Amino acid sequence: MRKLVAIAALSVAGMGAMAGTAAAATEEPETGTIIDYANTYSSPSNTSVRVHQLTPGEKVETLCFREGQVVNGNRYWFLIRAGGQTAFVHRDSISPPADLERC
Repeated sequence: MRKLVAIAALSVAGMGAMAGTAAAATEEPETGTIIDYANTYSSPSNTSVRVHQLTPGEKVETLCFREGQVVNGNRYWFLIRAGGQTAFVHRDSISPPADLERC
């Protein structure tokens, strides 16, 4: 009887773990909206290598934020993914999603 109870408990635990994995796999990426014509860069500085040119209204996957070069009194840059490449865009050029984590 103990073996039967143990097997049943393991089965239930395994099903819960599978459900958690399936839920995580279906989460939508965080999306930000470009609010001004913008260049993106390989690091959080406008003196690094330019990666993209983005236009207002463009939606980009927004991964996280970090501090970098101060531009217009603001030091925050967002790591985004666009066109299959990741790059940084300055805070002045993006409307980021709420509750985004620091890189």
